[in-house]
Amino acid sequence: MSAAKVLVVGASRGIGLELVRQYRADGASVWATARSDDGLAALRDLGASALRLDVATAAGASALAWQIDGLAFDQAWYVA
Repeated sequence: MSAAKVLVVGASRGIGLELVRQYRADGASVWATARSDDGLAALRDLGASALRLDVATAAGASALAWQIDGLAFDQAWYVA
């Protein structure tokens, strides 16, 4: 069976970052979002595909769509 594919929106710290850490430890393929360069680097260090996302603007939020176009996720988390 292939590894689970997981999307975590809001993963630069706290619960979101811990979700990334645990899913990666279980062998899942993880795509995770962060706003800052430091947050993106932390996600990459965990082995996640780091995606820049800033929900403060409509353009920033809509940019996520093309970054995940064609992907199918087993689970998606939105962590606020």
